[in-house]
Amino acid sequence: MMEKTYSSFTLKKCLLQASKELNIPINNLKYNIIEEKRGLFKKKVVINVLLKNENDNMNIIEKKDGIIGIKSGKVCVSNPENGGRPAKINICKYLIIKVNGEKIEEKKEVYNEDTIDLTIIQDDVVPKRNMEIKFSSDKNKMKAYLSTEFIPKTIYKVKDTYGVKDLNIDVEEEKTHLPFYTEQEIKDALSLLDITFGIKEEAIQKISTETENNDVVIAEGVFPIDQEQDYIEFKFGKDKNKLKENEVGTVDYKSIGTVESFKKGDIIAEKVEGKKGVDGKNVKGEILQFKVPKSIIFRAAEGCILSEDGKKIVSLVEGKASFKNGCFFVRRVHEVASDVNLKTGDIKFSEHIVIKGNVMEGMKVEGGSTVVVEGYIESSEIISKGDVTIKGNVMLSKIYGGGTDVLKLNYINNLNALSTTLEGIVKGVKDIKRFKLVEGQASDGSIIKSLIDTKFKNTSKMCMNIIRDSLMEQDYDTELIDIIKKRVIGLGPLQIKDYNELNDIIFMIKGNIELFNNNSTIPVSVNLNYCQDSNIHSTGNIVFKGKGQYISNISSNDGIYFEQPGAISRGGRISAKKEIKARIVGSPAGVVTTLMVEDKGHIYVDTAYQNTTFVFGEKEGILEIPSKNVHAYMGSDGNIVIDRLKL
Repeated sequence: MMEKTYSSFTLKKCLLQASKELNIPINNLKYNIIEEKRGLFKKKVVINVLLKNENDNMNIIEKKDGIIGIKSGKVCVSNPENGGRPAKINICKYLIIKVNGEKIEEKKEVYNEDTIDLTIIQDDVVPKRNMEIKFSSDKNKMKAYLSTEFIPKTIYKVKDTYGVKDLNIDVEEEKTHLPFYTEQEIKDALSLLDITFGIKEEAIQKISTETENNDVVIAEGVFPIDQEQDYIEFKFGKDKNKLKENEVGTVDYKSIGTVESFKKGDIIAEKVEGKKGVDGKNVKGEILQFKVPKSIIFRAAEGCILSEDGKKIVSLVEGKASFKNGCFFVRRVHEVASDVNLKTGDIKFSEHIVIKGNVMEGMKVEGGSTVVVEGYIESSEIISKGDVTIKGNVMLSKIYGGGTDVLKLNYINNLNALSTTLEGIVKGVKDIKRFKLVEGQASDGSIIKSLIDTKFKNTSKMCMNIIRDSLMEQDYDTELIDIIKKRVIGLGPLQIKDYNELNDIIFMIKGNIELFNNNSTIPVSVNLNYCQDSNIHSTGNIVFKGKGQYISNISSNDGIYFEQPGAISRGGRISAKKEIKARIVGSPAGVVTTLMVEDKGHIYVDTAYQNTTFVFGEKEGILEIPSKNVHAYMGSDGNIVIDRLKL
């Protein structure tokens, strides 16, 4: 220890001198008062300030308290000196600490003489590795995915700690896992699953150097390239369209129209082969064959021949080419440069007819193929076995697209209706007799007559329609017509002794239906702008390209379409087999307009007014308020559904 003396008049001044000289705060000075005089005229204070030697200071810090540390997992303890405090060791959740053989449960003072043992609590996890290979969900197994998972073991190690008074033991973790899968191990695993094609070497190398891999594409096959559809290159038609499959996979034969004139020997169409397909292969090396498209129909039907190589259609005559259902026709064209009137007489021609003028009142045009009228038709009749196109208005007239086929379709429909009605009458007779609903000994004939007059009132009308249709063709079954006249119409039912006679009639009707159904019809289209007070019938589509229709009877064996926005359908009856797509139906005044399709058909209307009637088979629904975006159809429960928005 060192001492330094300071003197002044007061103690305070002595301390200020010492603090200033030694650069030590007054409060930190250690001193002794050596002399103090308090006379009346003379005052004096002498103090000794105690100063510590640097070496003395170091010895005090190093020797005061005990020190503890860890090196290479071994605990080292230095005891305290000169009354210092002993070192302490704290508990650790990763260790079992024993001092002199006893496990400690809390912080404990330790000395150099103590035996301190550290035991690491290791987990009992066994390191594992897993590999999973799975195929893509598609049935052809075009991809294989590989995933690996490594479950490591955690090893704890005590960190070294140097000279501290209070030891908190730190533990470091080290995770160890099994070796990575080698490239050969991966390939062997693929081989066990017969994965031999499209193996990705880069993916194998990556997997062999990483622990975690999730659904890595390890192999990928090659998809087959399907053979392209053959197509027909037409040498006629405005666009000379190539005929290909549509979006549902069927050949769209409606994609072209009719025609220009050709000379004998002209090529009117060529079949172009589509690009050949290429087989594919999945990851198991299995061959995936490419799809071969359906062969398109490419035939010469009339007025033309198929070339020897089967790739060209060549005209045999001079005329107009047309195409239907894969078959080509070249037919002569009869052109009428004027109106069809009393001067020209009725027009009947077995092939194409083109009328440059109008078809006047009372005239009739019959064509064996297409009929085109550049002008209007009024109070006249058009019958065609091919497409019909009327560019002007149709007033008070009849149009039959499909010729006699339309009549056959009407005949079949009427036979079906009569068959259903007669079956209902038979059931009614059985019920009446079973439950004895009629008093006395009523004959079967009288019961049938009563049912026709009360419950089945349309029976006579159906029969008259069938008789009417039969008069227009020689092919109809005269025996069936005679039986209908004698047993169903008028007083005929009274001649029936046993109701089973109706079953015989039903059997004959169904035979006729089957016979006529077997005579396939070629659907033809009727295209017109506007008709009024007319009857329009077609075996195919009916398409309105202009203003629409007014109070007309329109019947199609396919669909009826109003193409022009704002086209009107006001009054009358519109009947189609599959669907009707109309723009404006009815009027604000509520004109009754009937739209009819079969049970599975659909009706779409942009705007429909009140009193629009929707008919599906035997059921009908009436729209009560003006509506827009209307879609009517038969629901799964057998009731009519009308989806709509209020107008």
